[in-house]
Amino acid sequence: MVNINLAYTARINPEGATPVLTYPQIWAGLQRKIRFAQEFVPVIKGCEVLSDQDGIVKRKVQFQLGGPSPGGEFIETVTSYEPSWVCFEQQDGTQIRNIVSDGPSGEPDDLHMTYVFEYRLPNVEAGEAEAKERKRLLALAKTAVESSIKTIREMVQDGRIKE
Repeated sequence: MVNINLAYTARINPEGATPVLTYPQIWAGLQRKIRFAQEFVPVIKGCEVLSDQDGIVKRKVQFQLGGPSPGGEFIETVTSYEPSWVCFEQQDGTQIRNIVSDGPSGEPDDLHMTYVFEYRLPNVEAGEAEAKERKRLLALAKTAVESSIKTIREMVQDGRIKE
């Protein structure tokens, strides 16, 4: 068994991106992502909210083959820390954090999204298999961050997310 810890960051509003996303829009998008994960992350094929109380959501997420595991369902507890981050915790201790942060300029349009992953992988051995899995998971992290930003922007454009 190995634990693989990694993170990926992307600029939310790169030059030329329209509309320029704001903190409230991004936060609304992350709240929607908690409840409709399949709209945001390509390797998720389903998401069922089991409970939603006091800012804590318990949900069942179904991953496609090729996801962070060889497919399957996971129960996650999701806690929001408005307006900066959301923590997804699976029953095996795996944690994923979605973090929104200010960029170096401090300007309202200089925002970044980072996903931090702490994977617990009981079927992966240290060494070559771990290195291969780390590379695969980093590619998935990149896709997850960029797909989430793209989806939030599309939802702002089509009115599903209001300002």
